[in-house]
Amino acid sequence: MSKPKPWSMGKGAFVGFFIGALVWWSAYEPSAGLLQKPQLIIFPMGVGIGAVALRNRRRKVGAWDPETIARNRRGRL
Repeated sequence: MSKPKPWSMGKGAFVGFFIGALVWWSAYEPSAGLLQKPQLIIFPMGVGIGAVALRNRRRKVGAWDPETIARNRRGRL
């Protein structure tokens, strides 16, 4: 049985950015300029990264792989 592969934080950030851009576009006010409400893009990116981190931790892959943790405790040279 092979281990599942960890999801990339970059992909989580991209999905969050895309969703945030859609939310930002729906709340866009032409007279306010392009830099209005940047939290509508930044917050979903953080949620996407957090979701990827939780998924990887729950499945024990990537940085939370027990073999990787044991190897890091012994030290790598």
